[in-house]
Amino acid sequence: MARTLVIGPGRVGRALALVHRRAGEEVLLVGRKPGPWQAWAAEQGIRTTLHLADGAAHKPRLVLIAVPDRGIAEVASDCARDLACDGTLIVHVSGMHDVNVLQAAALEGAFTAAMHPVMQFLEPERDAEMLRHAIVTITASPNAREEALKIAAVWGARPVRLKAEVDRRRYHLGLALASNHITALMAWAEELLRPAFGEEAWDVVDTMATQAMGAARANGPAAALTGPVARGDVATVREHLAGLSEEERHRYAGLLEVVLNLAVKSERLDPDSARELRELAERHR
Repeated sequence: MARTLVIGPGRVGRALALVHRRAGEEVLLVGRKPGPWQAWAAEQGIRTTLHLADGAAHKPRLVLIAVPDRGIAEVASDCARDLACDGTLIVHVSGMHDVNVLQAAALEGAFTAAMHPVMQFLEPERDAEMLRHAIVTITASPNAREEALKIAAVWGARPVRLKAEVDRRRYHLGLALASNHITALMAWAEELLRPAFGEEAWDVVDTMATQAMGAARANGPAAALTGPVARGDVATVREHLAGLSEEERHRYAGLLEVVLNLAVKSERLDPDSARELRELAERHR
């Protein structure tokens, strides 16, 4: 039976542990602090430990590191110290880092790869299914490329090689804008609409956002853009700003530049209105 060690019992780690357990593997999930994740793992037939050194007895051929970005290098060093790395495939699932962050383990003979699932993780059972429809970007050391593709197959995800020349900072930010930032904007929109719609505010936001995504999918973002900025309605944008608190005005003024750039790209915003809107946004930053 294949043996897999998953380090990090957060959303991503639990989802991956579940996928590998369902694939018939013996899985050990490692965390630093006790918590509800241990009871969840027991229900899934997944063993747990609070000590990475216990993983040595597990003798894994695959180690998945699912910890925050800032902790990956430290965990790689811990693996180099506590595990038999020679010939072991060690993978981190961060979008921010390439394989170099695993250098400590590579020096001990580990095969290393960065495999980043392009999706949002919320709940293990749901995420295990969503992973089957996701893209996973892969950067791997030469000796790990074939094995990384096999892991992607276990996940059911579509592998895409992330070229070395790709700026991972811009790559990762692009994904964050498409997920986290949209979520935050929807939360603010709900807050602004709650006095008007009460408990139905979220339904209104959901409908508007769904329609916007559908239009952008069908026609492209520039053509789909609507509203006062695209129309060059300076007076309306001025009223928007006047209705906000000082903190909110600073927040909205920063967002205006992004919408303005797209409006200019759409060639529907005349130069004079664009100039006025930029000046208005600048005054409130």
